[in-house]
Amino acid sequence: MSEAPQDEAAHAGFSEWLRTAAGETWTAAINHRLFREIAADTITDAVYERYLRLEFGFVDRAAIVLGWAVAKAPSFAERTHLAHGLHGLVTEQQDFFRAAFLSLGSNGEPRGEGAETLHEVFGRTAAQGGFLDIMVCMLAAEWMYFTWCAAACRTPSGRAWIRDWVAMHAGGGFGRHVAWMRSWIDFHGPADEPRRRELAALFRAALAAEIGFHDAAYR
Repeated sequence: MSEAPQDEAAHAGFSEWLRTAAGETWTAAINHRLFREIAADTITDAVYERYLRLEFGFVDRAAIVLGWAVAKAPSFAERTHLAHGLHGLVTEQQDFFRAAFLSLGSNGEPRGEGAETLHEVFGRTAAQGGFLDIMVCMLAAEWMYFTWCAAACRTPSGRAWIRDWVAMHAGGGFGRHVAWMRSWIDFHGPADEPRRRELAALFRAALAAEIGFHDAAYR
């Protein structure tokens, strides 16, 4: 069973400020049609299969982003944590995709159309930004998924390939990872107002790219 969502009150700090500053973009991301249909178990297999192919197409980019994060991490503690995440991405998540595509009768060919902005935002941030920039970009996406799935797991799908995906992001190791990122960002959040605004813009840009990414599942 998935763990309960982390207590929001325990995380007052820069991460919460980022989410508040994102305003309508955060609201639009967590209320996306894809999430609503997953939570209600009304999403069609065709749409979900297209979404999984988009996600599968992003796995390589995500591995690159995590690789940059490991390289730019300020200490061995951060490197260790993120290396475990990278290992999970190329092992457990790959196993999930293979099983899901088999159940859906799909060849699992990765899809890139509609995901270009997401690839660009994450790739540019990983290559050109510092460790805090990468963390903020990652947090926008992973906190969004955690929020989505922590709600959707209350009404689990009758289809294993949807139910398992939700459970994978609703708590457990993923929930602890999101809590770890928030704690790290809260501790290292800058006091400089221009830098705070810069990071808030990056957080919103990552969310906006995720919205476009999820829109592409319906095209």
